[in-house]
Amino acid sequence: MKKKYLLILFIIFLAACSEDVTEDYLIGGHWVGTAGYEDEEIEGESQCPPLDEGMEFKDEDTVYIDAYERDFEYWLLENDDRLIIEFYDKNISLRSYYITRISDDEMGFIGIGDIQNGESCYLERK
Repeated sequence: MKKKYLLILFIIFLAACSEDVTEDYLIGGHWVGTAGYEDEEIEGESQCPPLDEGMEFKDEDTVYIDAYERDFEYWLLENDDRLIIEFYDKNISLRSYYITRISDDEMGFIGIGDIQNGESCYLERK
């Protein structure tokens, strides 16, 4: 019986420590690219134009990107145990990044595909 309670407590602990990125995590505050992000290390200069200037996630579907001075659609996808964030606007091509939650107010992006190849940035919530 004691082992059963310990197992339940362990499962609750793991769930509480989950570092998942969700829409709720993204919403609130202004995210600004302040450094580069490679191999899960924060180093160098941010290289995620136009996201470096900042963005604000308004709700579960909409993000305002400062560099464009307008709203974009975004969504989160899971692929091969990695989380991807995609930004879309009918006037701009789709932008895709692997996204990693570092802490409550920090995340890292690594570009995916031809357009974002080589892009990486560490973003802080201000």
